[in-house]
Amino acid sequence: MKNHSYLLLALLLTACVENKQHEQQADSTVQEAEKPAKTKPKPTTAPEGKKPVTEKIIRERAAGTVTLLDEANGKPVAQVNDNVELEAGIPTKGWSATLVTTELTDAQQEGQVLKKGSPIIANGKTVGKVLEDVVIEMTFKNDKGVNTGVFHAAVQQDKLKQATIIENALANYMKAQPEKTKAGMESFIQQFQLEAMDNNKPYIEYYNYESAADDPSPGFRTVLVFHKDKLIGVVDSRKLQLEGVKYTTLDRGYHGYFFTETDEKLKQAYIKKFNFFVNNAD
Repeated sequence: MKNHSYLLLALLLTACVENKQHEQQADSTVQEAEKPAKTKPKPTTAPEGKKPVTEKIIRERAAGTVTLLDEANGKPVAQVNDNVELEAGIPTKGWSATLVTTELTDAQQEGQVLKKGSPIIANGKTVGKVLEDVVIEMTFKNDKGVNTGVFHAAVQQDKLKQATIIENALANYMKAQPEKTKAGMESFIQQFQLEAMDNNKPYIEYYNYESAADDPSPGFRTVLVFHKDKLIGVVDSRKLQLEGVKYTTLDRGYHGYFFTETDEKLKQAYIKKFNFFVNNAD
């Protein structure tokens, strides 16, 4: 009996020690949770479809210091720094028309001219300069209430950062992330700031607009087409290089790229809706 008592006592002591250790660990956990967030390392990965979004891309960016011409193979008219946002139109023989935006002084706003050597300004910072007198084609106040002007120029396609051209970025994204779902495409949608539209129900489209460098009232550029959260195809005003798609010519010069596994009736129903929509758009 005594031996049993010693054994029971030993077990009780062991349990007390373990409970004390658990309490200490719990206290430590609480203390860690109460520390400032900066003491806790952030996860380096995120679930598919919810990966951290890199820098937002609305338009193409200059690749290094870029000289802009007054027209394709023309005369130098402006110079912009690396990563400056441009608005390049549909390329022809390696060249695109582009819009250049700059903040204006009151005198520039009134005179509608940028004199040779004037800085090109974005967000209050100098990001380039004009190399000749430039006529300001349009003025407005930006979202900060600053006088802003726009003028045309021409840029070579190889002077643009290729990852900022949405057609290139989409092709590369889908090679790295082949999951054709809304969740799988979410970070791309966010990075390129695509807007949602449900005019062609039951299809949901995420789109951006073409450059105003070619048309002051531009239509769609890139349209991701979803049906029940599944990506069934892409419509674009420019040519795309996507894998596993069938090409279809759409109205108003649009190009349709539908994945081979997409049901034919589903595809044809969408094409009918899209063509009707763009033919009746203002």
